[in-house]
This record gives sequence, C-alpha cells and structure tokens, in this order.
Amino acid sequence: MRVSYLLWFLLTAVAPVPGQAGMFGSWNSNTEEAAVKVAVSAPAKPRNSRTLHEMIADERRFVLFNSRQLSGECIDVCQPVTGDTDAPTISPTAAPTKDPTTSPTSGPTKSPTVSPTVSPTKSPTVSPTVSPTKTPTVSPTVSPTVSPTVSPTVSPTKSPTVSPTKSPTVSPTDAPITNEPTSGNLDCEDLENLGGGFSEATSKATDGTHLFSGQCYPPIVSLDVNSIPGYDDSVAVFVGGDFIGRRAAEVEGNMVVLGDLSVESNGPGNFVSVGVGTHVVPNPGGDCIIVGGDISAARDIQVFNQASWMTCDIVYKGSATNQDGWKSNGGFRHEPDYDLSRYEEMKYVLHKKSQYWKTLPSEGEVQYENWGNVNGQTEYVCSNNNEVQVFNIGANEHQKINAVHTIYFSDSCEGKTVLINVHGSGDIGVDAAAMHFKGLKGYGAGGFSTCMTESILWNFPDAANVDLGNGLTSEFHGSILVGGNLKMTTSGHSGRTMVLGDVLHDSDQGSEFHTYQFNPPQTLPDPDDICEFPAGWEELGDGGGDILNSAVVTAAPTAAPTDPIQGCKSIPQNELPEGSWKAPNNSCNLCDPTRNGGAVSWYPCNVNPRICRGNCVFSN
Repeated sequence: MRVSYLLWFLLTAVAPVPGQAGMFGSWNSNTEEAAVKVAVSAPAKPRNSRTLHEMIADERRFVLFNSRQLSGECIDVCQPVTGDTDAPTISPTAAPTKDPTTSPTSGPTKSPTVSPTVSPTKSPTVSPTVSPTKTPTVSPTVSPTVSPTVSPTVSPTKSPTVSPTKSPTVSPTDAPITNEPTSGNLDCEDLENLGGGFSEATSKATDGTHLFSGQCYPPIVSLDVNSIPGYDDSVAVFVGGDFIGRRAAEVEGNMVVLGDLSVESNGPGNFVSVGVGTHVVPNPGGDCIIVGGDISAARDIQVFNQASWMTCDIVYKGSATNQDGWKSNGGFRHEPDYDLSRYEEMKYVLHKKSQYWKTLPSEGEVQYENWGNVNGQTEYVCSNNNEVQVFNIGANEHQKINAVHTIYFSDSCEGKTVLINVHGSGDIGVDAAAMHFKGLKGYGAGGFSTCMTESILWNFPDAANVDLGNGLTSEFHGSILVGGNLKMTTSGHSGRTMVLGDVLHDSDQGSEFHTYQFNPPQTLPDPDDICEFPAGWEELGDGGGDILNSAVVTAAPTAAPTDPIQGCKSIPQNELPEGSWKAPNNSCNLCDPTRNGGAVSWYPCNVNPRICRGNCVFSN
C-alpha cells in the first residue's frame, strides 16, 4: 500500500517551479504514513529508463509526511548517493510565499516596440523628472541655449519691445569716442535740424497736449491773453556765452544762457511773453529762463506775467543783482548745482552741424545786382533739383549780404528747405533789408509767409562776430546759427536764435526777438558722427567764436596762463564805480587787439568809465 501510494504520487505530481517546494494536503487513509513528493522541476516523462532510486537521488526533493503527527522528516534519499558530485542546496528557502500571484501574466507582450531607439541613452538620468510634461512641445528648439540663465526673471516682461534697438553699444567703456554723450542727456535719434527741443515746437506736458498744432506760426500781432494760438516748450533763444541786453524791447520764448544774463537800464523789458509777437508761449509751470552764470537787472522786467495763468521760473547758478527787478508769477531760484549738461552738449552738436552744413554744395543760385549803385538787391533762386536748397555766399562775396536794400526769394522756393551758408571769418555785417516772397513783405498779417520763415536757416559757421542789422532795421526772417558772437541791431528777428558765443542786444529801434520754430519741409542732412563726442569736447567752444574755430581739434592747454589778466578781461563788479555794470570776459575779449580780426568799436570797448582792463583797445 505504501509503495503504491508513493508511486502514484511520483507519476501524478505536478513539478514545482525550480527553487520552490510544492505542498499537498492530507487525505483519508488508514495508512500511518503517506509519502508526499514535491514535484520535480521538469514534467514527468511518459517513459523513463531511470530507476526510482536514481530519480530520487537526482532530484533530492522528497519529504516523508506523517499525517498523524503533522510533521515531516528527511529519509535516506535526502543524502547524496555515493559517487554524486553535486551537493544539496545549503540554504533552502526559509519561508516560501504563502499566496502566489493572483493573476500571473498569461503571455509575453503582444506588441513589442516597433522601432527601438537607434541610440539608447548611454547613462540614464540620475534624478528623473518627478512630474514629466504631460504634453511634449510640438516643435522643440533645434539648438538649445548653450548657457541657460541660472536664475530666470521673476516677473518677465509681458509685452516685449516692438522695435528693439538695432545696434546696441558694442563697448562704450573701451571706445575713445562714444555713441552717446558722456552724461547721456541727448537722444541721438532726436537731433534733426537744430535738435529736439531747439528746432520745431515741443511740449513738456505729460499728456501730450498744449502743443502748437497749426501748420505754421501766426504772424506778429498784439497780445491777447484770452486767445493764445498755441504752446511751445522748445528753446527759442540759446546763448553759449553771455547775453547783454543794452538797448532793446522784448525777447519772446524760452531762453537758455550758459554764461551771464544782464539787462541794463535801457535793455529789454519783456521776456518769454511779449506785447507784440507770435504769442506761441511755453506751457505754464516750467523753467523759462535758465542762466549758467550771474543774473542782473538794472530795470523792472516783465517775465510771462500778463495773466494769472502765466507762470514760470527763472533759474540761475551764479549770483543775482536786483532780484526784485524780475517781475513774474513764478519763482526766482538759485541752484548752484543746476544740471546744464544737456545744453552744453547741444552747444557742441550745433557747432558740429554748422561746420558740416557749410560743406554742402549749392543747389540754388544767389543772384546779386546793384546796377552800379552802392547798394543793390539779392535774390535767392531755388532750383527744381532738390527739396533742400543750399546757397553758399563766399568770403569774397559779402556784398550780397552787406550791400543790399532788398532781398527776394523766388517762387520756386515754396515747399523747400532753404539753407544759406555765409562763409568767412572775422566780423560780418548782414543788412536787415526788406524781404519779399511771392510779392509779399513785412511781419504782420498778409506779409512775408510765416511758412517760409520756418523754412529758412542762416548759417554763420566761422564768423567771429555777426552784426544782424548792419545799419538797416527791417524784420529779419529765418532762424540763425552763429558760431561766434551776435550783435542784434535790427528792429526784429523772426526765427530760432542759436548763438554759440555772446549776444549783445543793442538797437535804438525797439528791437525784439520773435519766436518761430525751425520746421522746414525737408530735414537737413547731418554728419554720420553727429552724436560722437571726442575727448575734451567739453572745452570746445568756450569763449565764443574764436575759440570754437581754432580749438575744434585741439585739446585744452595743460597749464593755465601765469598772468591772471593776460588779454582783455572784465573788471569785477565790486571794483567798478557806481552806475557801471560788470561785462562778461567773453565781451571784453572783443577789445583785445590780438584777436582774430582785431578789436571792435562797439560795446564794451566804447564804454567810459572802463569796464574792461588788460590788453584792451578802447574806441572812446
């Protein structure tokens, strides 16, 4: 019975997985012991030539199970047979799995990877992404950034710049000439014509309103404070040296004087807003008179105060004499540290423009005829070749400007930019003869075209001194750019006044500066390096026209002169007799006989008692 059961188990048991023992439960039998065989790893063969003993010795997986004592023990067959070379398992499985896998995989993967990776990753990622992207990028970057930003911007710009800078500065610190001024006060893209804030009308109003929006400025009429034609915050009168108001009536518009501003007892009585003018005025609340040096007044002066809404400030860096003489609705501020760098830079830019414009070839023709008389007439005849009409008057052709009684502009000049270069150094007189255009003349309504006035620029690049009037007293139309000093002797000037040296306002004709923008139909060309500032540019232009003309490419001297009064210099105010007023040094320099062109015969060389001393020549 025992042998038959054992044989039955050997023939019918299912082979367990190698390394695991099969377990069978008990069954009803009167037999004391029942042998339970743990199935061998290979299925039983239908026929086998090996003996039972050989099979037991080969497999070594038999247990004698005692169903009564519920225990098991090894029998002899667990021991290796003599001659066996294989040892039994040293450490049998300690605790076989109680619960086998519920649902083992029925078969291998049905669909293996169709196209396995051609080049599998050599080294797997040490720290894989915790939360991989659900939807990968449709079009990933072809070439990723070599050096990505370590710390990305916390708050990136919502809307990128529509038109980014085309050419960023390459190496601003290494270049001897920068693309931006040293103090960065100029916009290099805003230097057209006379420059932003100096040429056409501008507005400082933050909302963009209060700007003159008419086609051309109005004619010169009397003031009506309830009917202002528009606003203009650009500089109307720019003086690189000193402004002396000796005998005059009015100065209209914003004014910047880098040197001293002095008004004598017969000097102009109205500044910024005037009794007779275009009345295109600055916006209320700004700085309307800016002075880099001293300011003085020997009379009462109205400053933008004809109505309560008219208010602006006067700012000066030096000292003030008779502060109460300046009558305004605004402030009178002393600011020693006031930033004038933008204006100092513009002085250099204007000089560079003037020197470049004088090189432009003529487009139009200057026709002069005197018929054998002392004075004749000059006509500026525009061609049809270019919208920018350039006229050049040579140094040996000054009779075209100082021996005329009438000035004409041809009808063909309408709608064109007119640039008149007056060449020559030294003293240049310009006759303020009556100007005609299309049969009209005069500054009032129905007179000389105001659009034509805004289209004309007179350029005096190398003159040491320009006398605007030269004995005649008609209104002079068109903006002026003077590289040296200006003596204003005619009754009126309509246009921007850009003078790099001194201005002497001296006329017995009630002389007035009338504000007009320079806003020509076509922009004047500029040199490619218009916004490049060479080393030592700050020193270029000091002292008026003479220094500008001689020192444009020369560095400043390494040492100051040893003689403190070398040349002709001004006498300090505290050393002058009562009733005399200090003259600027640049003015007294006009009396120095060694200067280019020699000493002059006008102010301050004709003042007695003397207000200058040193190497001076006086005319009385």
